[in-house]
Amino acid sequence: MNVQIEYEFETEQKAYRFLNTAKHLSAQNLTVKFGRSDHHVKVAYEYADNQFDTTASELDDLARDLDGEEVK
Repeated sequence: MNVQIEYEFETEQKAYRFLNTAKHLSAQNLTVKFGRSDHHVKVAYEYADNQFDTTASELDDLARDLDGEEVK
């Protein structure tokens, strides 16, 4: 299953820091890039089959640490 999440940050610097950190997570077919603007980051990955996948939780925690939040 393909998962796509977009996060918004207060500054470009925080978005860039999130982007550079998130792209090193171990997730299948992970892509991390800027989204709608330089304050948004889009993340896409394949949900791990046959095991509990913590990627979304890790991304949420990282975004929260950088004062970001998921865009609905």
